[in-house]
Amino acid sequence: MGTEAELALAAGFFGGMFVTAVVLWFHERRTRQVLEDASGRLRRNEARTHALLRESRDVLAIVDRDGTVRYVSPVADRILGRSSAQFSGTTLAALIHPEDRPRVVAALDAPAAPGGRTQRLEFRVQHRDGHWVVLEAAIENLRHDPAIDGVVMTCRDVSERQRADGDLCEAQERFRATFEHAPIGMALIGLDGRIGHVNRALAQMLGRAEDQLAGAPVLAVIHPGDQDAAHAAMRGLIAGEIPSARVKHRFVHADGRAVWVDVTMSLIRDAHLTPGHLIAQVEDITERRASGAQLAHQAVHDPLTGLPNRQRFVELLSQALGATHGAEPVAVLSLGLDRFQVVNDSLGHSAGDRLLVAVGDRLRSATRPNDVVARFGSDQFTILCFGVLNESTAFELANRVAAAVAKPVVLVEGEVFETASVGIAMSTGDLDTPEAIIRNADTAMHGAKEQGRGRSEAYDEHAHDQAVRHLRTGNDLHRALERHELRMHYQPIISLETGRISGFEALLRWEHPERGLVGPDEFVPLAEETGLVVPIGQWALEQACHQVSTWHANGARLTMSVNLSPRQLTEPTLVDAVAAGIKGLGVDPDTLWLEITETTLMGDAEAAVTTLRALRALGVHLAVDDFGTGYSSMTYLKRFPVEALKVDRSFVDGLGREPEDTAICTAVVSLAHALGLRAVAEGVETPDQLAELRTLGCELAQGYLFGRPAPADTYGARPDHHLWPRLTERER
Repeated sequence: MGTEAELALAAGFFGGMFVTAVVLWFHERRTRQVLEDASGRLRRNEARTHALLRESRDVLAIVDRDGTVRYVSPVADRILGRSSAQFSGTTLAALIHPEDRPRVVAALDAPAAPGGRTQRLEFRVQHRDGHWVVLEAAIENLRHDPAIDGVVMTCRDVSERQRADGDLCEAQERFRATFEHAPIGMALIGLDGRIGHVNRALAQMLGRAEDQLAGAPVLAVIHPGDQDAAHAAMRGLIAGEIPSARVKHRFVHADGRAVWVDVTMSLIRDAHLTPGHLIAQVEDITERRASGAQLAHQAVHDPLTGLPNRQRFVELLSQALGATHGAEPVAVLSLGLDRFQVVNDSLGHSAGDRLLVAVGDRLRSATRPNDVVARFGSDQFTILCFGVLNESTAFELANRVAAAVAKPVVLVEGEVFETASVGIAMSTGDLDTPEAIIRNADTAMHGAKEQGRGRSEAYDEHAHDQAVRHLRTGNDLHRALERHELRMHYQPIISLETGRISGFEALLRWEHPERGLVGPDEFVPLAEETGLVVPIGQWALEQACHQVSTWHANGARLTMSVNLSPRQLTEPTLVDAVAAGIKGLGVDPDTLWLEITETTLMGDAEAAVTTLRALRALGVHLAVDDFGTGYSSMTYLKRFPVEALKVDRSFVDGLGREPEDTAICTAVVSLAHALGLRAVAEGVETPDQLAELRTLGCELAQGYLFGRPAPADTYGARPDHHLWPRLTERER
């Protein structure tokens, strides 16, 4: 029993020990697990804390009582270019800008308070590369906390914000300076339409003080006639219907006068795009507008007389034609002064200008109130007359203005008497154009000048057609020589003693590609006007010389007569050109006759004598053509080295029938013989005329009775063998 009891006691003891051991094992295991879990949580918390400190935008720093940096978060490397280790142990004051140190030191020295005290301030810390970084810091003084016993600083980089704030301040200052000192007017206008602020320029523009304008409705200073347009522009801007507005209107100056301005307005919104106010830029354009009006007036008015110019006249005529649609006829009078060039040449251009001004004034006085007088240039004036029902009324108006011009004009240089030629053109219906009516009046005016000047002529359609034909002929003539369209025809000159051909007159013809053969009476005057007669005359001389040299080579002893135009006779190269033609073609100068009209000779008699003597010295002969139709002076005729007079065809036509023509022919032939010259009759067409000329003792004759002008090959290689077949035995 004792043994069993002992065994039982021992068993109970060891059993208890086992249970205790098991319990201790489980407790140790649980404790270890709890510690491992706590350690894991601590590591995770530390990792999260480090991550937050690393990724934060803010720098966290702990500074001891003496200002020594104990800890700086990793973000300092990104913001300040320095690692945490580089900050550790350094003095905070050494890193701060000298100007900011006192404020930071004062913040660090501030006494701690229960629960801490937070201070906020900005200071500059030097970056590793040397530039300064602006930090905004929240400083928490935790010296009462034994665990910290210093300050905790949370710092954020605000350099960009500070620069932005600085830029904003600078921009605002620039805007203020620009606004205040702008050379043009500036105004800030509220959404209620009241003026918020104006600059000095706008106040001066309106003649008011700046404080007088501030708070006033903007419409109160705008001209009543322009308020609607200005209000509509502001309303459109505020409603967002238009991005900006530009209007020209009138402000009312303090003295009551209107000030024209050019206003540009736009809407200014805040950061939330909410409309804030309007800003207006105002430019005073009063003087520019006045200058523009003056320039516009000058653009359509003659600067000398102040009358409308051609452009304005055409506009008014076009309006008149469009308004009436041809129902109310109008007349256009084109007036040209007849002696204006004489005044200019003799008294000078200044006197000519004063004459034009006087004529313009007289025309305005002589016309009706609603008529329009314009100056087209030089000495030409044009008048638009309304309500002219017929040509008779138009002629009355034309004669009235011509009479006004004809009155003597008193100038500083003395009295001037002027006359005017007036052309009249009437509107005819809806098809009228201003250009056509003006052209017709001009055509009629030039016709009046050609009819003797100092008269009025109405437009004639036939005259217009002639003018058009004249223009086209002149245009075509410019190309005729280079296109080889000119031809030479030759008319025989008959010896009335032998009946044989003694020579030819070279006559110019134009083979027009559309109109056929054109006579010299139509195109030679045009060539004379344009100066083309010089190259054409040179060509004709060369052709005639070439032809007579050909006949001479065939044994025919003939003369060749060539006409010289007035323009050719004044050319200084004429003598050399004739000499070159004779020499170049080998022409005997004794066979060449040059014919000049007596009007040409009398144009500049002294110069003509010199030229003719030089030509005669070459060995050529000279004849006066169309003698009796001009106004030759017997004294000059005696001095000219001419050897023949040609009786004009107009006198030969009535020879033997008209006593006057017979007397003139007799006188010319007798004069020629008395001066030792030969007489040549032109335009002989009948045997009776031929017989009369032989009776008068005329040596030579030409005309249709003997042959019309024809190409050279018509007469063969030896024209001198031709005998006039119809000469009677008695005449032979």
